[in-house]
Amino acid sequence: MTNRQIDWTPSRPMTEADKKAANQQQYAVTCIVVITGFNIMYGTLMVSKIVPVWLGMILAFLTMGIIALKARRDLLDSGETMTETPEQFHTRRSQKN
Repeated sequence: MTNRQIDWTPSRPMTEADKKAANQQQYAVTCIVVITGFNIMYGTLMVSKIVPVWLGMILAFLTMGIIALKARRDLLDSGETMTETPEQFHTRRSQKN
């Protein structure tokens, strides 16, 4: 075994933009975890025949859609889109500064 030490100090302090990006990423991952939890719950209800399959599928789809729309509304600033090209991204970022 070696005596290597890992240097965990960041190479540079996080800027406000880095902090915002990290916060947005954490929010998005949390939304995915919540969606997964709801899908497991609906799957369990369908397998145990408490909820009919057709109703469980509709509920799962609506739940995913509502959470995705809320996340999109919360995460995107004005002028941002989900499907922007790298050129549009760089243009928008250069106009902010």
